[in-house]
Amino acid sequence: MTQAVRAYVFLGLLFALCFAPLAHALPPREIIMDPPAATVENGMVTLRLALTVDNEEGLLELLKNGAVLELAIGAVVARERAVLRNVKAAAVEFSSILRHDPLSRDFVARVPTPDGEKEVRDRNLSRLLQASWSRLALPVIPLTDLLQKEPAASYLVLLTISLRHIEVPPWLEKTSLFWSPEVVPEVKRNFVFTPPPAPAEVR
Repeated sequence: MTQAVRAYVFLGLLFALCFAPLAHALPPREIIMDPPAATVENGMVTLRLALTVDNEEGLLELLKNGAVLELAIGAVVARERAVLRNVKAAAVEFSSILRHDPLSRDFVARVPTPDGEKEVRDRNLSRLLQASWSRLALPVIPLTDLLQKEPAASYLVLLTISLRHIEVPPWLEKTSLFWSPEVVPEVKRNFVFTPPPAPAEVR
């Protein structure tokens, strides 16, 4: 083996050793969502969402390499009309921050709830996602507000969901000239919600 060949082999091995950890940090490609639903809980129209990603192992690698991610959810509730433009009744936004704590070795999610934000911790990312993103309950608008606008009307719920970096990961900042905060493409879903009949005192 010539000296030049040895040099190429050495450089190849060095490159592989340096970037092998990054090769496993393949991000997820899409958000997976069960059919969304809206229910009435404690007088509030509440979104029920069950979310995850198509590649939990890739998500785990991103987090362990220092990524801090935000699951952003936007919801618009609009009166559905056949001819005229839909009339917006409510528009809300929710955010859940996901990170890895290297000291405790926990994965940590800050999750919106009907009672305010809560923190969920677990060393197992799959269990954490099951306890947080797969059980989202997001209050949108008081039921009485919808019933006073147009009783017995159907409403269109428009969801926009994204997963993005909220800061540049240290390893990515040093190894990439082109960086996008988007982890997966934005997801949009629509469904129809018909409020239950008004209680006697509301009518």
